[in-house]
Amino acid sequence: MVRQLCAAIITLVTVITLTPLRAQDAVGKDDKGKSESRIPIQSRFSSDFKITENYFNRRIDSGGAGDVLEVELIIQNLTDKPQDLYIFAVATTEKVEKTKSSFERPIPEKEKMRSFVPYPENMANFEYDVPEKSGSKSLIAYPKNPREGIDPSTGKPYTLKVNDKLVVRTYHLSRYRKDFKFFNFLTVIIFNSEGNPVFKQKYEIEGVRR
Repeated sequence: MVRQLCAAIITLVTVITLTPLRAQDAVGKDDKGKSESRIPIQSRFSSDFKITENYFNRRIDSGGAGDVLEVELIIQNLTDKPQDLYIFAVATTEKVEKTKSSFERPIPEKEKMRSFVPYPENMANFEYDVPEKSGSKSLIAYPKNPREGIDPSTGKPYTLKVNDKLVVRTYHLSRYRKDFKFFNFLTVIIFNSEGNPVFKQKYEIEGVRR
C-alpha cells in the first residue's frame, strides 16, 4: 500500500553506475538436447559500432508490482554503411560471494540467480537443458534465437544508419517479493544481420538508491 501511494505521488529516479565484468564461456543444449555451439559469454566488442552512452533509471512500477529498470543505449555507427542489428538486454539479480577468499563457502549454483528479466521478454529463448539433470533447465543470458531481438516499433531488426546514432530503450520489472532486492547485473548482447554475435558485455550495477 505504501509503495502504491508513493507511485501515485512521485516518480523515483536514481543514478546507476555500471562496471564491466569478465565472464567465462559456457556450452548449452537446445530443447531437443542437441549440443549448441559454445556460448560466447566472454565480453566482445565490434569495430563496426560502439555504445557511446548508457542511461539507467529506476522507478516504481505504475501498477505497484515492483521497481522498473529503464535502460537507454546510444549506439554509434563507425562504418560508411547501414547495419541491421538484433539487440537484447538481460537484467538479473544474482547472489555473489562477499570476498574472493577460498575459505568462504561458495554459493550453490541453484541459489545464485534470484531474478532474470530479458528484453524482449521471452524467457524460453534463454532456457537451456541441464545435461546432468534430465528435464531441468537453466537460464543463460544468451538467446537461442538471435532474430527475436527486433525493434518493437517496426517488427524488424534495429537499423543503424550511416553517420548516425541509434537509441535503444529496454525495460525490466523487478517484482516485489519477500527479501526484495533490485537488479545488480545487466548484460547487453548484439547480433549482426546474419545472426552472429558481435557485441557482448556484462555490467555490474552499482550506486543504486531508493
